Amino acid sequence: MKLKRYRRLIVIAVLLMIFLVAAISMSDITASRNEERKQVSLIVYGDDSERWENLRQGAGLVCEQKNAGLSLLTMLSENDTGEQEEIIDREIQSGADALIIAPCNSVEIRDYIKSKNLSIPVVFVEDVESLKEDINMTSPDDYRMGYELGEELVRNESDIVTVAVISENTQRDSVALREKGLLDAIEGKVGKVLMWSRDEKSIKTNKRQFIQKALVSEATDVIVTFDSSTTDGLIDALANLNTESKVYAISTSDKALYNLYSKEIIALGYPNEYAMGYLAAMNALDRSYAERKYSGKKPEYRIVRKENMYDEDNQTLLFPFIN
Repeated sequence: MKLKRYRRLIVIAVLLMIFLVAAISMSDITASRNEERKQVSLIVYGDDSERWENLRQGAGLVCEQKNAGLSLLTMLSENDTGEQEEIIDREIQSGADALIIAPCNSVEIRDYIKSKNLSIPVVFVEDVESLKEDINMTSPDDYRMGYELGEELVRNESDIVTVAVISENTQRDSVALREKGLLDAIEGKVGKVLMWSRDEKSIKTNKRQFIQKALVSEATDVIVTFDSSTTDGLIDALANLNTESKVYAISTSDKALYNLYSKEIIALGYPNEYAMGYLAAMNALDRSYAERKYSGKKPEYRIVRKENMYDEDNQTLLFPFIN
């Protein structure tokens, strides 16, 4: 009887030891995972977080796969370089393991990042022309997107049409490249090109008011915009003046999509921001894999019209969370 009792006690002791070892091991694994969990800061311009939802979702998928956290940081304005630099500094000091940046000013944010000599990965999600060899980017071919929008304009309009180009936010290389592409495409193929840009007196004017003043000052048949906030400003200005115009735009805003459907916008250049976010996060968290799998690849874009916006490929791009 004593032998059986000892055997029972030994078995219980062994089971307790196994349980304790397993518990300790699981605790160590959990702690290790928590220590290894990286934090990615996605820093963008403007104060509208919904405008960046596609980008955030794309980056978020990679972060989820890689057991990393993702924070989306917006600004109070679109063009305050000092504010964006402060956010960058704050995220670095808070221990961010990687930065994904949509720069409000390509040159100034480029120089600021280079001056920091950071040891963490930094990825730009918009064109920064002079950084192509220094910092990784996951931007579409912005020049080509503008050029193809210009080709669409030439196909649809007469060769005597007057085209107004709203030259806003060109301190961002992505916008400047789109503008250059369009101007190259329409050169000599339209009647007249008007460049609407703000001078020093109007630089602080509300964007909608600036566009409204241009609309009533110069007659035009077609208006072109190259980014979401300017496109939205134009749409608001046209509505406020109770007037219509043919609009060719590059934008990812919901307002632009609605006005494409209602035919206020004739053709819309739409970059794949979901893919931009995905590639940016992959480069930030697993650079070697990203270089092997996605080397030389750029996120796609499409030039969409009302007539083809519900084609399968276009619908997937325009409404990625519905499909």
